[in-house]
Amino acid sequence: MALPKLNDTPKYNMTIPSTRQEVRFRPFLVKEEKVMLIALESDDQKQQLNSIVDTLSACIETDIDYDTLTTFDVEYMFNQLRAKSVGETAKISLQCTDEECKADNEVVINVDSMNVEMPDVDYVIELDDNISIEMLYPSYKNVMESATGKMTETEQMFNVMKQCLRAVITEEERIDLKNESPKEIESFIESMDSRQFGKIRKFLEEMPQMKHPVEFACKMCGKEHKEELSGIQNFF
Repeated sequence: MALPKLNDTPKYNMTIPSTRQEVRFRPFLVKEEKVMLIALESDDQKQQLNSIVDTLSACIETDIDYDTLTTFDVEYMFNQLRAKSVGETAKISLQCTDEECKADNEVVINVDSMNVEMPDVDYVIELDDNISIEMLYPSYKNVMESATGKMTETEQMFNVMKQCLRAVITEEERIDLKNESPKEIESFIESMDSRQFGKIRKFLEEMPQMKHPVEFACKMCGKEHKEELSGIQNFF
């Protein structure tokens, strides 16, 4: 005799921050949660990132191109999925910043209210009077490919940066970098001076993030704290 199915899962809608595409999804089930817990226990960043995307793919019914999702897209989407799957609040541990205290404080936050603000940015950066570079935000795929223990932090940064240069623009032409080899792109980056390189780095450092303000008083010393959580690390 076949066992009965336990749940007729509800469906929800959410909007991808970078594209504004609306997608329909269901909460994740124990089989998906099990995969994520195993990934978390592995302490392998790449396995953890892959498990998040695999869970999104299993639960989202709308056709989307997962390879083009940005890091903040995936963070926001996973957070919305988590809110509908295990609850719209989460308990997290935050340490008191007082040097003599450093007590751990349990803080309850509403994860469903976390959002991504999309700034009005110029994706074209002028390097000099004749050459500009067209940028795009790094995709989650780029980050996953760079998340390997074989790379230093500097190597990871350069690897992601190469994927974020979309085109080189001169007075005569627009050179689409997807048609250029990684070695050629790397040579182009290395030919920049520190001021030009700083503009590229600033663009990436200021890309959108999932953020949430948190206020709490330390349970031990009473010190008031105002912090801003960002990224997905506090909730995965």
